[in-house]
Amino acid sequence: MPSRHDPQRLGSLLDSLIGAMGIRKQVDAARVIEGWAVIAGPQINGMTQKAWVRGDRLYVKLTSAAWRHELHLQRRAWRDRLNEHLGADLVQEIIFR
Repeated sequence: MPSRHDPQRLGSLLDSLIGAMGIRKQVDAARVIEGWAVIAGPQINGMTQKAWVRGDRLYVKLTSAAWRHELHLQRRAWRDRLNEHLGADLVQEIIFR
């Protein structure tokens, strides 16, 4: 049994702390929004007015109806790319508005 003085991985300690503090949902939501910005790239980010998370859904408000339609048609592929980027299935659906 490891003592409390044995070295531990920082990621493991942070994960435990996040769980103990009860902020897992908030941290995951922030990761999802940041992940969306990364995978969307500068062109789509330029059309993104706002992004937010409710439960397991990512909402993305766009300024362009044409982009909204295009992204909506590809929403499952975007979801899969985002979850792959995050390393976890945090998003079940992306809703473009």
